[in-house]
Amino acid sequence: MSRKQLTLATSVVVTATLALTAGCGSGSGGSSAGDGKGGAAIGKGMAQLPVEPTQAPTEDPTDNPYDDPSDSPSGGSGLVTPDAKMGTCGWGSDGKPYANVKISNSGSDTAYYSLLVGFVDSSEEVVTTGVESDAPVAGGADKTIKVTGLKADSSHTAKKCRLSLATKSDNAG
Repeated sequence: MSRKQLTLATSVVVTATLALTAGCGSGSGGSSAGDGKGGAAIGKGMAQLPVEPTQAPTEDPTDNPYDDPSDSPSGGSGLVTPDAKMGTCGWGSDGKPYANVKISNSGSDTAYYSLLVGFVDSSEEVVTTGVESDAPVAGGADKTIKVTGLKADSSHTAKKCRLSLATKSDNAG
C-alpha cells in the first residue's frame, strides 16, 4: 500500500470514527467544570484550547502551543497504542489547528506511527482532522510528532483536539 493510499484509508477510518463518536460522550461528563484540573484536560486522549503551555514539544514548532494535558488516551478500543499521548494543541500562523502527540516507543527497535487527530468545537462537531503517517521513532525513545489539521480554522472554532487513531508498526508503508 503506497503512502497516499494509507493516508486516504486512514482519513476514511478517522472520518467514520469521528462520525460514529460525534454523538457519544455527552453523558460521560464532557464538561471540565469540577474536574479539579481547571479545564486543562477534559477526558482521556483529549485537550482543550486555549490555555497556557506547560511543556515545550521536542521539535521546534513554528507557532505557540496552548495546552498540555498529561492523561493517557482512553484504552480498550484498540485504536490508540499506549505509546501515544495527547500533548499540546494550538493554531498555526496559517490558521490551521495542530496537536503535538507525544510518542514513547516501548520497543527496542525503530517503530513507525500513524496518527489521526480530530479537532472539534464546543458541540463536539468536527471542525477538521489531521493525519500523520509512518512517523519513525527510535526504540526506547520519546518524540513529539506535530499533526496539523487539513483545513484552516482561522476563527478558532476548534475547542478540543482528540487522538482518534494511533497505530504502531515495525516498518513504514
